[in-house]
Amino acid sequence: MAGRDAAAADGFRSDINGLRAISIALVVAYHLAGGLAPGGFIGVDVFFVISGFLMTNIIAGRLRQGRFRLGDFYLSRLRRIWPALVALCLVLWLVGATLIDPWTFEGIAADIPSVLAFASNFVLLGREGYFAPDEHANWLLHTWSLSVEWQFYLLYPLLLLGVFAVPALKRRLWIVLGVLTAASFVLALAMSARNQGWSFYLLPTRAWELLAGSLCAATARLTLNGVQRRALQALGLALIGLGAWLAIPAAGWPSMVALLPVGGAALVIVSAVQRTVWAENAIVDGLGRASYSIYIWHWPVIVALRYAAIPLDWPVALAAVAAMLGLGFASYWLIERVLTRWLFACRPWRWAIGLAGVGGLTAIAVAAAQTHGLEALRTADVAPAERAAMADVRAASTDWFYPGACDRRLEDTRFRICQIGDPAARQVLVIGDSQAEQVAQRYVHAFDGQPGRGMTVVAGGCMPVPAVGLRYRGDGCARWSEAAFRYAKSAGFKRVVIVSAWAVYFVPRPGLPNGLTCLADGPRCEPDPPSTAALADAEFGRLSGAVVRLRRLGKDVVLMAPMPNSDSADPLWLYRRLLRTHDLAPPPFRRADFERTAALSLEGLTRVAAGAGATLVEPLDALCPGGLCPVEDGGHALYRDAAHYRASVMTQPRFGYLDPWLAPTPTRLK
Repeated sequence: MAGRDAAAADGFRSDINGLRAISIALVVAYHLAGGLAPGGFIGVDVFFVISGFLMTNIIAGRLRQGRFRLGDFYLSRLRRIWPALVALCLVLWLVGATLIDPWTFEGIAADIPSVLAFASNFVLLGREGYFAPDEHANWLLHTWSLSVEWQFYLLYPLLLLGVFAVPALKRRLWIVLGVLTAASFVLALAMSARNQGWSFYLLPTRAWELLAGSLCAATARLTLNGVQRRALQALGLALIGLGAWLAIPAAGWPSMVALLPVGGAALVIVSAVQRTVWAENAIVDGLGRASYSIYIWHWPVIVALRYAAIPLDWPVALAAVAAMLGLGFASYWLIERVLTRWLFACRPWRWAIGLAGVGGLTAIAVAAAQTHGLEALRTADVAPAERAAMADVRAASTDWFYPGACDRRLEDTRFRICQIGDPAARQVLVIGDSQAEQVAQRYVHAFDGQPGRGMTVVAGGCMPVPAVGLRYRGDGCARWSEAAFRYAKSAGFKRVVIVSAWAVYFVPRPGLPNGLTCLADGPRCEPDPPSTAALADAEFGRLSGAVVRLRRLGKDVVLMAPMPNSDSADPLWLYRRLLRTHDLAPPPFRRADFERTAALSLEGLTRVAAGAGATLVEPLDALCPGGLCPVEDGGHALYRDAAHYRASVMTQPRFGYLDPWLAPTPTRLK
């Protein structure tokens, strides 16, 4: 994206500018209306191809002329990327310090230094992943691609300098680039099957897309007539369109499908139809020229709408597009075209001003992050009781515990086995997601000093149903769940308890209209069934089969219905509500509302229990007395986030309904 304005050696190419316009349109369509472009995120892959092509033209061209200077190249890239990016971060800082709650602002400020240092992809790597629902509230999520590009800019000229220093390699530049492209592509496929974060965010698994563009510049020009060139260009555009329709997050990314947009962009470039009518109309031309600025502004507009809880219907989507274009074109003309030329002109004192601005913004971002979003300053007039409530909900978000002795891995998966009590006990096996981790806190010392008593927890962030995956994690969850049920059958446990936040997996989300899960028969998640209900039917059918097999082995199987959850229980929501209303007593949410949200899960679990001979345990009577589910008790928040109770409340009597099933007396077990 950032390298888009550098001209090719033979002048401006409207076809490449048109590719930029197509790419930004795909990205915006994906984020605003996923049904129009289910794989619109491939627009970034196309941007990478363009950047690789342009950078190779610049670097190799100057090397051949003997006038390439590494320092000048780095400065030109900074001059290209930084101004608009710094403006974005500064505006977000100002908006965060005045209009956004301190807790959210703290997160924005904490991310700004890594964004300005082009390391945000590494920071994001430690989180759930680009397609994870939690990341949809990250105001700077989209900057990962700029970090990948900058890291390519740092290393790629060093590679070409080395190649051009050896005449034999210089003559075979396309072979060197081809080998590196193939190696990066193979690595991407291998990593996408095992760790989507690594494959999605890191340069080694993205380099092949940039190098594909480099190959377009390094290979000899094709000898084609005008008709052939236009046919090749049309084929390339068709492949990009096909990729935007077929690409799915659940398949892992980049996957084999990534060959469509990358190959399509490469075909458009090598066709060399440099002046093309479809790209020279005012709309496409303008979108292409301003694509970088539109890209960096489009995502904060979407997150702002979500922050304000504004439903993203068609009128709002159109208004959002207008805002993106307005901000993007303003950034293009005022920042890219005017301020950049003045602030980063070839005069040291102006560069000093620019660098001082970047350093100053980094400093105030660090200060805001370290002071919890300037919380003390912004809440100076808040009453002590409100301040205590703010501190409590912040503490609730980190109130989580999973026994430290959980260092065993289940087969080759990333999920842990936690033994509580007697290691030799084979009384109860709990299979589950983070809900299983949640209940472990209640029993961490329940079996101390009682030989022959204990429980084992196998927990991971996946729904515990065989061969079911998470869309943003590929097939890792499917492999874990299969391994968990194999362990349940073979490890000699008398009772198997299956615990999950079932309801959260079937709630439609941005970009994931049928919920978080997917059927995973094989190494990849398959395309969606016709509806969320069909998906739930299929997945609970698989759970029923697994429970029947356990029952045939003589095991007692217990299904735990989901604990109540609601966005209104999320500490961050409570924090915002407290700042807005100054009400210290947040209202409970209604059991009936949760039951409507969880209807697919509750119906599915009821069918499984009835058909497979399992016991279904319902927690709502204990946790939602009188039809109301409290979110606080005695001035303390009960939840760690929207879907989990905090660890410190798990020992309360209200959770005693778990004990007969997870910590039974020896006589209860058969």
